[in-house]
Amino acid sequence: MEHTAAELLELLQIQGENQRIEAKASKRRLGNSVQETIAAFSNEPGLGGGYLVLGLHCPEDPLDEDDRYLLQGVENPDEVQQQLAGVCRNTFNVQVCPEITVEVVEGKTLVIAYIPEVLPRDKPVFIKKLGVDKGSYRRIGSADYRCTERDLDLLFQLRSGLPYESEVPPYSSMEDIDLEAIAEYRFRRKELDANAQELRLSDEDLLIALGCGMRKNGEVLPTVAGIVLFGTKAALRRLMPTDARVDYIVADGSTWVENPSSRYYSIDYREALVLLMPRLHAQIMGDLPSRFSLKTGDLQRTDIPCIPKDVVREALSNALMHRDYRAGQPTQIIRYANRLEFKNGGYSLKPFEELGEAGSKQRNLIISAVFHELKYAETKGTGIGSMQEWMREAGLTTPPIIETDRESNEFDLVLLSHHLLDRKALEWLAHFRDFNLSDAQRRSLVFTQEVGAITNQDYRQLNGIDTLHASASLRDLRDQGLLIQKGKGNKTYYILAPNLEEEAPQISSPDKGGPPQTSPPDKGGAPRISSPDKSGAPQVSSSDRGLSALPKEFPEIPKPLKEQIQSLGKRVSKQGDIKKIIKNLCKLAPLTNLELAKVLGRTPDHVRELYLSEMVKSKELEYTHPENLVHPQQAYKSKDH
Repeated sequence: MEHTAAELLELLQIQGENQRIEAKASKRRLGNSVQETIAAFSNEPGLGGGYLVLGLHCPEDPLDEDDRYLLQGVENPDEVQQQLAGVCRNTFNVQVCPEITVEVVEGKTLVIAYIPEVLPRDKPVFIKKLGVDKGSYRRIGSADYRCTERDLDLLFQLRSGLPYESEVPPYSSMEDIDLEAIAEYRFRRKELDANAQELRLSDEDLLIALGCGMRKNGEVLPTVAGIVLFGTKAALRRLMPTDARVDYIVADGSTWVENPSSRYYSIDYREALVLLMPRLHAQIMGDLPSRFSLKTGDLQRTDIPCIPKDVVREALSNALMHRDYRAGQPTQIIRYANRLEFKNGGYSLKPFEELGEAGSKQRNLIISAVFHELKYAETKGTGIGSMQEWMREAGLTTPPIIETDRESNEFDLVLLSHHLLDRKALEWLAHFRDFNLSDAQRRSLVFTQEVGAITNQDYRQLNGIDTLHASASLRDLRDQGLLIQKGKGNKTYYILAPNLEEEAPQISSPDKGGPPQTSPPDKGGAPRISSPDKSGAPQVSSSDRGLSALPKEFPEIPKPLKEQIQSLGKRVSKQGDIKKIIKNLCKLAPLTNLELAKVLGRTPDHVRELYLSEMVKSKELEYTHPENLVHPQQAYKSKDH
């Protein structure tokens, strides 16, 4: 078993339930939902199974968001183990073989069951009494979902051993193959290996040899891989209208905006990959800013792109090779002033922790093989590692930042085009010299300022640490008032506190029109790598804040407290300092959220979420109208008032 009970509990407290961990109370006996979770862990392709943690209580409204699960314990662990083993042995169409252990944590007994993923030939696993249509489940994110018809098609396809790229699309024929793409393949392949045997074959036999065609009833028909690699534009539009499209977007500045009329331009590509790959690579490189170098003795300067061309090539080929061509969404390449983003459907089949290491798990073996033969991509399994090395050689100390999410079935890769800790960044970080920040935290603040948000995955890649240490460090930045936490569980992300934006202007973005939004929002709800908070409002203007914003009848303020309020606009303030000011003001007289926001120079939402809600929970503050929380004159007073 990969994790101990203590480690699983710590991961649950930090991330909540996720695709590989499910918590149940099961104090005396198993609930019916356990069957659904076992089926889901057994079925989910490439997940590698998951953990059931029995003996935990999850309160609906925990007092502390970092204490989501309470140790309740299992009263009769032997009986629960027997029930669990019986369910795995008798409930499903195939026998599931769990690994069950009993551990004691802080005096409470927990039952831990590791449910392995079954072999493809045994899928789908379903609850026998419900049948395959109603009793099959998949594990998507932190939930178990009943399989749709499309899900069952996927599981049965995995059972057959025939990948999607090897299927023949309905109503396709050799007329759907672009002869120019075939000629391009022959030309490039001959340059690399003039004696390659497949070059002697006819076009039809060449497609069959590459796995891009299949002979049926004496006729050669193109497979999905054949259409993707060699298909005509008309065939791609007809057979794969969205799945094979690539959108190249050039945004104005470093933030994403919803209004497309004047802030970015987009080119939609729908073309055989053999032709598209070199053309799109040249397009991207032509649009990237360059710096020039003139060595001693040279008569001509050399233009050096801000991101190495090999890095861009590998990122592009990675997106096109490994995308899920059934995801129903185009690949997007977005060029901002300070970075390139590659977004495509298809989560990484390789575990996140192993990205960058040698070895690969490929979704599209045929497409990948052609890319490797034509040298469009690095040797199998070395692409991410090569990009990291090339970035270091170019002096770009920030590695490629990757986010992969099974729930939304997406893979995002970000390439920053400059040194993360350049002179301007160091000047910005000087505002935080009074904070006890590690180098890793300093890097993460600059990254958040650059792209709009940061997640646990981002922090781990920037600093080379594990999940638990990354979560602890991000929470520390949150507790110091430098970051604001958004989302829950595995959808948690962090944005800069609004006061940081005012007191330390953005490094590389000229946009000042509100909170940053650097990428289209994730379909799953929570923003992704560079999607910021959309709920933030502009800060209160300096002319309408401070002491002048207090009610006229407010008591006289002591001089030390007055000086603290007046200094708020001159330095970055710690969260604890703000709370002390709020508490001392509310000792003098009750104040509304709006009044406090004006005094502090913050937005009402910011003050409510970051300070007032917590202070009410900790009983440092009380409502003036506790019987009606939405009272129009609702205000806050100190318990000492």
